[in-house]
Amino acid sequence: MHEIPVTNDLLGSLLGSIPRVSLAFKPTPLEELTNLSKQLGGPRIFAKRDDLTGLAFGGNKVRNLEFRMGEALAKKADTVIMALDVLSNSARQTTAAAVKLGMKSILVLKGAKPDHVTGNLLIDYLLGAEIHFAETKENQRTVIKQLMLDLTAKGYRPFTLSDSPMFMLSAALAYAEATLELIGQLESLSINPETVHIYLSSSGKGQPGVEVATRSLGLPFKVTGVSAMPASKQVRRIIADSTNNTARFLGINLYVRPEEIKNRTEFIGEGYGIATKECLEAISIAARSDALLLDPVYTGKAFAAILADINDGSLSKKDTVVFIHTGGLPLLFNNASTLKSISDH
Repeated sequence: MHEIPVTNDLLGSLLGSIPRVSLAFKPTPLEELTNLSKQLGGPRIFAKRDDLTGLAFGGNKVRNLEFRMGEALAKKADTVIMALDVLSNSARQTTAAAVKLGMKSILVLKGAKPDHVTGNLLIDYLLGAEIHFAETKENQRTVIKQLMLDLTAKGYRPFTLSDSPMFMLSAALAYAEATLELIGQLESLSINPETVHIYLSSSGKGQPGVEVATRSLGLPFKVTGVSAMPASKQVRRIIADSTNNTARFLGINLYVRPEEIKNRTEFIGEGYGIATKECLEAISIAARSDALLLDPVYTGKAFAAILADINDGSLSKKDTVVFIHTGGLPLLFNNASTLKSISDH
């Protein structure tokens, strides 16, 4: 086991030793939101543009898929199956990755097929995914079990990505690597690491990677995850466990307690996918200050946390904010009627 702090080179080497396939456009830009900082009279604000990773509108899952699809190819799969939500960003990016790699993509989506197909689901169809709908998670499992039998009987080599331990682990590995990327960009700007506050939308998958990197390297970054899912009271434990499991997988002697994790649930509002007033305000402010587009499910709520912390003085002019933009922009079109309230003002 490697004792902490480890070096940037060692962490990069450990991450580079894991089987993967190249899919994402990297490094993603680090864009300074100068107009917003001036408007708010607050800290310097940067957006780590992981909405620009490529593959059908991009997003954070493209980084994850380098590891997930790497595992599938290592297992000689020619077909990937995923059990996801009907509005899933992951479904879109997985199907795009499959297309690039010459594989078949089958999505088993929880929920009913909507009367009006738009957003991520529209792109799933455009990319040629085979799509099945299931009312419950139990129904999803039944459909996948039958698909695996039928495909195997026909000579295909199917692999269910969402059943593999790599499904969860990949997000942490991807965002440990993204944090290394970010560190280099901040260093090139001569930004004092003591001033850095990182915010991202995470209900348990991406934040562990940022935690692994910052803690393993001994950096003073302050990391804040903002949940979009109805509060699991165990979210901090989930993130701590995933951080520890990822460190162990990499051979790093790191242990984090749940109480050391900062993940906020007060911006969820009425529930998953339901935009709050603060979220809509954040979407409007980001768009009209620096032409930065956010979605009403994930990134809008995470950005609302930044604005709240600036407004209440938790962040000052001496601080540097980095917002990891995880994508999800097709969800704008699923929420057109809600977002119309912004355009009306």
